[in-house]
Amino acid sequence: MKVSIITASYNSESTIRKTLDSVRKQTWNDIEHIIIDGKSGDKTLQIINDFPHISKVVSEVDDGIYDAMNKGISMSTGDVIGFLNSDDWFYDTTIIANYVDIFRSVDTDAVYGDLCFIQNNQSNNIYRRWISCEYKIGSFMKGWVPPHPTFYCKKEIFERCGSFNSNLLFAADFDLMCRFFNDNSFNATYLPGIKVNMLLGGATTKNFKNIVKGNIEIYNSLKVNIHRPGISFFIWKIYNRLTQLIFRGEANG
Repeated sequence: MKVSIITASYNSESTIRKTLDSVRKQTWNDIEHIIIDGKSGDKTLQIINDFPHISKVVSEVDDGIYDAMNKGISMSTGDVIGFLNSDDWFYDTTIIANYVDIFRSVDTDAVYGDLCFIQNNQSNNIYRRWISCEYKIGSFMKGWVPPHPTFYCKKEIFERCGSFNSNLLFAADFDLMCRFFNDNSFNATYLPGIKVNMLLGGATTKNFKNIVKGNIEIYNSLKVNIHRPGISFFIWKIYNRLTQLIFRGEANG
């Protein structure tokens, strides 16, 4: 089983080496690593050239991260597609191998797990743990969503349900997974355990203004794909975030 991993980057010289190294060290060998770079002006491309495992590199001006991800999807030839951005890295070297085991042993369209938000690029400096759970009907209306960097899905689902809505600036990943899970024939498997370390401070969580805009996009996505959410949606969302902040442990990598 070939797994396509898409990394979107732009002026990522301070973080991307750790990202690329974590892919290079995966024990599963059949990986297609695609880099979609937004025409970086720093040393990002020089660092990328240090990693011969990378299958494809495109560096050109794009219309944002979701446009870059869609380019990666269109270029991918793997059976399964996932995303590891230029400030994320795998928790350990067996993540993809463990995912492949699930895809091979269970009738599933997607696999997802848990995630750590990391501060200051230090693996043991955890801001919060995003512990997911099995999907149940109505979960999205309670503020639930799988951590997107842990979400690996069969390519045929992208072909059937579509790619990212690049008109959305902050929540196209939420929108995509909401569409997928709302498809009656779609099923996903939760694999407990931390799969990805994610550096705190990406576009969506960069500041309060972006958080508000992201939540507006989430609200509109729910209206279109499922049902108009009530005030309970925001209460659940705040509750879920607070419970994630209560427990902080130590991450690998």
